[in-house]
Amino acid sequence: MPWLARTRARDVVVAAQPDDVLLQGVAVLRRLGARITRYDVEEGTAEARLRRFARPAVIRLRAEAAGTSATRLHVESDAVAWALMFRRFRGALLLVERRAP
Repeated sequence: MPWLARTRARDVVVAAQPDDVLLQGVAVLRRLGARITRYDVEEGTAEARLRRFARPAVIRLRAEAAGTSATRLHVESDAVAWALMFRRFRGALLLVERRAP
């Protein structure tokens, strides 16, 4: 089943600074049950591991500025049924954005 091992990537654009978006992304991953294995603010990257349908998966985040007041968060994972999890991740991240003052 090679299609299960494929890595899928998606982007989320959030109206905040890259370091804040990365920190919020890590918080959302924790709420989804992931264990953070790497977090580097200077590089704007993070990595987490979780089990999805009894299969280990890796999720990688990379935050980069997209203009003066927005950040593009590149989210990459090899998790099974990643589309559903990504929608939950994106929704939670955008909800945090709406609550920010």
